[in-house]
Amino acid sequence: MGLSNLRKQQYQQTLNEERNHHTQQLAEKDKQIEDLLGKYKGEVFRHQQDNQEKDRIIRLKDSIINDYRERLGHYLLTLSELLRGAVKAVIDYVQSGYRSFSYRQECDVKRYMNSQPDKENAAGKVLNASLPFLKSDECERVKGQLSYIVQDMKEERQQSQSRGFHM
Repeated sequence: MGLSNLRKQQYQQTLNEERNHHTQQLAEKDKQIEDLLGKYKGEVFRHQQDNQEKDRIIRLKDSIINDYRERLGHYLLTLSELLRGAVKAVIDYVQSGYRSFSYRQECDVKRYMNSQPDKENAAGKVLNASLPFLKSDECERVKGQLSYIVQDMKEERQQSQSRGFHM
């Protein structure tokens, strides 16, 4: 019976060692799971903060855009109707990407310029009123087109004057 008792004790000891080993492995796995869960929760929290920050930035940009639109609308209302039409023609011209004004755009600009005694000054007013809507390269394109219109109007006036003298 002594041998059998010894075997039972050895068997029991081996079983306890195995249990301890598995318990340790489970504890390590539980710790790894906890670590991963902590990292996951941290990532979720960071992601939520990033999204909140992005939403805040979007709201801020929307607010700035709306404020700009409101100011722009007020600015346009302060312009005379003819000047407003000329500025709209300039904006349409720039957005079209064409090399020169369309017939309608040129007519709108000329309509305003004809209402002014000094055509070059009128062209300057159209350009200055259009500046908030133009990039620097677009400004040069518009300036060139306005110069062309001023020159064209001067030539038309000279031709009509010379015709008037011959009659």
